[in-house]
Amino acid sequence: MILYGPPASGKDTVTAALSELDERFALLTKLKAGSGRGTGYRYVSSEDLQALRDAGRLAVETERYGNRYAVDRQDVEDLVEAGRAPVIHMGDTQGIRELCSAVPLAWTRVRLWVPREITAERSKERGDTDTARRVEAWDEADADLRAAGDAVTFDLTIRTDESEPMESAKRIVRAVGF
Repeated sequence: MILYGPPASGKDTVTAALSELDERFALLTKLKAGSGRGTGYRYVSSEDLQALRDAGRLAVETERYGNRYAVDRQDVEDLVEAGRAPVIHMGDTQGIRELCSAVPLAWTRVRLWVPREITAERSKERGDTDTARRVEAWDEADADLRAAGDAVTFDLTIRTDESEPMESAKRIVRAVGF
């Protein structure tokens, strides 16, 4: 499953609710070369990332906040082989297209959304030191969605400021068909 949304749209919170509801859901730990928030990431050096890239293991790579993020296709395969449903957080539509192409699973694509001002409020509440950059990323996500048009479709869209995390998780489980 792909959870798409701007910063502070509830990806971590909804993922926690999904895991609580059904233990088959497992957050895929993305690779991160850089610094900053570490939750949900496995730090790697730029050299390690290059070695994985050279080995053809990177399904998707993105850059944001001066960091490089990547999904190791082996990590996805390991979760699937263990009977788990990988949950991958994405913040751009190009990354969704690349992931779906590189790892041909029956992906359920869920758009988590909040208004711009909610992103700013949540960012401050969780102690981000770069709230202005998070709001800028919201603007980029909004523009990205408009530019993508029908190139990326979502199976479900949830306004997380209007839905409790567990209710959002239940809606997602129904969409996945578990």
